[in-house]
Amino acid sequence: MRARWNDLPLRLRLTILYVGLLLVILIALGSFLYLDTRALFISSTASRLQAIAGVSMSHLLPGERPAPLPLFPPSNPQNPVIARNFDPAPFQVAAASLARDLTWQDTIAVVVNRSGTPIADGRDPSDPRPIPVPDARTLARAWAGESPAYVTTIAGQDMLAVLIPVRYPFPDSPIAGVIQMSVPLVVVNQVLQRQQTFIAVGVLAALLLAGAGGLWLTQTALAPLRLMVAVCRRIAGGDLSQRVNLPQRKDEAGQLAAAFDEMVARLDAAFAAQRQFVADASHELRTPLTAIGGSLDVLLMAPEGDPATSRRVLHGMRREVQRLTRLVSDLLTLTRLDAHRPLQAQVVDLAMLAREVVEGMRTLAQHRALVVETEGDTQCRGDADQLKQVFYNLLDNAIHSTDAARGAIVLRIRGAERAIHVAVSDNGLGIPGQAQPHVFERFYRVDKARARASFDQRSGGGSGLGLAIVKAIVEAHGGSIAPVESEAGHGTTMRFTLPRAHSK
Repeated sequence: MRARWNDLPLRLRLTILYVGLLLVILIALGSFLYLDTRALFISSTASRLQAIAGVSMSHLLPGERPAPLPLFPPSNPQNPVIARNFDPAPFQVAAASLARDLTWQDTIAVVVNRSGTPIADGRDPSDPRPIPVPDARTLARAWAGESPAYVTTIAGQDMLAVLIPVRYPFPDSPIAGVIQMSVPLVVVNQVLQRQQTFIAVGVLAALLLAGAGGLWLTQTALAPLRLMVAVCRRIAGGDLSQRVNLPQRKDEAGQLAAAFDEMVARLDAAFAAQRQFVADASHELRTPLTAIGGSLDVLLMAPEGDPATSRRVLHGMRREVQRLTRLVSDLLTLTRLDAHRPLQAQVVDLAMLAREVVEGMRTLAQHRALVVETEGDTQCRGDADQLKQVFYNLLDNAIHSTDAARGAIVLRIRGAERAIHVAVSDNGLGIPGQAQPHVFERFYRVDKARARASFDQRSGGGSGLGLAIVKAIVEAHGGSIAPVESEAGHGTTMRFTLPRAHSK
């Protein structure tokens, strides 16, 4: 059953649930209205019968007990007068008169004793209409002074009976009998049946309108989902350019469509970057491999006994192998960073780390001036090896962009309240304005026509991955890279920021 339910379209399931809930509510309200109306009719009919009985009993019975007459008049106490007493008729006679007075048209009145046996009946002897018989509990309530009413069914007909205690001969006399007035509920049932018909027709009409409206509403609300399904199928076929492109909607469907389009756009960009990365990596790997293959050909064709040529070719092969090793190492580094592996974080002093890197690169810098300037607390939490690589890549680019004799490179590290600001400045060739937004892209070179010694974003061998690695490491540590500050022929400044060790 659940499997069949789950196989139904979502709009149909929502409509069924909506209509079903509405049906339950309408049935509950209709039942309450029916029962309340029925109780109101029965209560008003019972009150009407009690009022009629009260009027008839007031005509039959004296209003209050008469005062006894004095035996001797006050004006002449010597003349005795026989006192007159009130002599009421027997109760059976009064009960018969009361029953006849209260029986008319469809109303039947009988007077019963304590056992429920009628002692007076207002019907004609030829009247075949049955009379209800009260149960013992209801009869006991009437003899206790209450006026209970009950509904019973006789010969397939609903009848209302009201029991009214009769005190005779005076209102303060004990209860002498109970009069039962009964009336058929034909008119009441007809009104209630008509009301039932109206309620049933109203519920049916409401359900039809709710079903049609629910189908339209769910179909309209789920239209974006159907569109997304179609777009997903086209994307699954390989077309990542597909988008939902819903109009500006602020509801949940609009938000879902916008998030879906954003996700697909990011996937498309990621796949495009991956394809470009694979193509660039293949090209970069092919270059040193081609050089090594050419060198091997030269060695094979070189005459034997020519050690100078062999040594020169072997040195060239060694450089290409070193370049290939650096390229593979950079690719592995980027792969690890893209995997977002947890950092081996510890408290690191950036100033001390920078000095270690600078001292290790003085040989590569030759006669270039390398200066480290620090200020404030420069401790942060991070991976020391990765942060060393950041300094190494920035300084390596600065070294290759400056003149070996007149080059000057300044590494500034300043600790602020919540962050550490780092800047690497040089007086080298600079970067053209149109190239500055792209220097952190993978395999991007500022000027491919430049010699290897000129400035580019190479990592010690011109792979074009150095600054991409710098950006990835800084962002992995919760930092940010500032836009490049450079002017062709006037040097370059690279800036980045890392959070301090105690900042939250």
